[in-house]
Formats: sequence, structure tokens, C-alpha cells
Amino acid sequence: MVDPNKYVAMDCEMVGLGHGGQESGLARCSIVDYSGKVIYDKFIKPDGTITDYRTDVSGIRPLDMVTALPYHVAREEILKILEGKIIVGHDPRSDFRVLRMDIASYTIRDTSSCKLLITKAMLKTDRRASLKTLCQKLLGKRIQSSLRGHSSVEDASAAMELFKLVENLWEVQLTKGAKVEIVNRFEKYDRY
Repeated sequence: MVDPNKYVAMDCEMVGLGHGGQESGLARCSIVDYSGKVIYDKFIKPDGTITDYRTDVSGIRPLDMVTALPYHVAREEILKILEGKIIVGHDPRSDFRVLRMDIASYTIRDTSSCKLLITKAMLKTDRRASLKTLCQKLLGKRIQSSLRGHSSVEDASAAMELFKLVENLWEVQLTKGAKVEIVNRFEKYDRY
């Protein structure tokens, strides 16, 4: 049995910085607790000049930056919340990258590469599964369908809901030393 107090789910939305918007900057971070209650949801003004709001995906608009928290303030608040927690996320590598945090220093439950979820959804197990697909197949719910872009609250909540479908088996398998994540032959980066 899992201890609900140990778990939070996080999702971040990014904007493009610099020439051509190639560099990602943190523009919104949402964290929900085990029950799905929002415990953090703030717009964040990234360091650097925003050159691409990526609104169709991020949902971020120039108006959101008017009252956004400075990056360094938001980062400290987020780190405080994540301290000592098991973090559920859907391929959270880019979230940790824009937070300038070493993902290897945290205990992560990545729903995008969880073999238990991918198998349960009857998807191919040689690659990560999209959050949208897993939610449709396993939760019977449509997410990321707004014309206003993604919602980091919706994505964090969805990741937590997916985790809870297999939480006990996931934690038992980890305790036994079993590999829960898929081996992705298409991925060029090392796991966390």
C-alpha cells in the first residue's frame, strides 16, 4: 500500500527563448497532490527573452507573463514542494531540465515509460506512450483537446490518475528490483 503523502505529480509548460525560440524556458508549473488537488499552479517569467510563446501547445500567452513570478522565486517554491517527495510525471525530463534540476536526484514515477500502463493500454512496448493516448485508453477521458493549448494542471492530474491505476503493482515490482520501465530503442538519451 502506498503512502499518499509521499506523492505529487508535476507538469510544466515551456516557451521558446532566444533566436528562433530554440531554447526552452519555464512559463508555468503545476503540482497536484495524490488526490489531484492543486497545490501549486503559477505562471513563471523565464530568464531570457521570450521569442515564441508556443501557445498552441503551451497555452501560454503574453498576458500571462504580466503578473508571472520571476524564475528564481518560482524555482525555490517548487524545490521546497518537491523535497522528499516521489514525483509522478509524464516524461518529466524536460520539466527538470527547465527547472535546472538533476532528475537523477529525485525519485520519479514516469507514466510515459511504465510498462504496466503501456501493456494495460495494449500499446507497443518499444516506445514511450503519449499522455493523451494513455488517458483515452485507460481512463476513457480526452485531454489536451483545447484550442487554447495544453493545461499543466490537466496533465499533472492525468499523470497521477494513471499512476494510481497501477501504483501498488508498480511499487511492489520496484521493491523486488524488477524493471518497470520500457527499454526504448528509439531514445537517444540515457534514462534519468
